[in-house]
Amino acid sequence: MPPEEILKYMLIFFQDIDKRLKELSREQSVADIKQDEILHYIEIHNLSASQSCKLIKQLKKVRKERRLVKNEINTINCLKDTFVDKYKNKFIEKDIMQALKNLKQLENKQNSPKYTYQYLTEELEVKNEK
Repeated sequence: MPPEEILKYMLIFFQDIDKRLKELSREQSVADIKQDEILHYIEIHNLSASQSCKLIKQLKKVRKERRLVKNEINTINCLKDTFVDKYKNKFIEKDIMQALKNLKQLENKQNSPKYTYQYLTEELEVKNEK
């Protein structure tokens, strides 16, 4: 992976980690509500075996979705606790943006190199004219 991409991912990571946690928290709340609704439905209604089977499948699906969300929350919290909270400040974001700018300037310089000749100017101009 090129350094520019790594820096871009780092910048997004530092800037958006709290927003992602909020999104995941909302997703977990929705999954919790879905689970509760299924359980309340089971509690209130008399169900046939086929209805019970359908509800169990639906509950299992909701639980799997919820587990994926919780796993991501746990992963992000682990990174946040050991890395982001320690280094997250405006300085690191500015440093990453400056590094991206410097890499872009370097790339531009490498793509259109310029060299000032000190000794061979006249000889090179003659060779280029022929």
